[in-house]
Amino acid sequence: MHDAITVEKGGKPAACICTEPFTTTAKAVAKLRGLEDYPFAVVPHPIGTLEDDDLMARARQALPQVLQILQAK
Repeated sequence: MHDAITVEKGGKPAACICTEPFTTTAKAVAKLRGLEDYPFAVVPHPIGTLEDDDLMARARQALPQVLQILQAK
């Protein structure tokens, strides 16, 4: 979340992808950075232990959310 907001504040569109257990933290970081309603994509947890094919499936799952976020900017 921090990185996406930093990129946004630098003038470039960005989208954060977060796993479900970290949505509360993502919202808190956005609020602390002054963007309480900053949108982000959410995918199931975990992603760090996934094989490439499963990780690609999560990326495909996130894609519509990411496109929606970026197109709204």
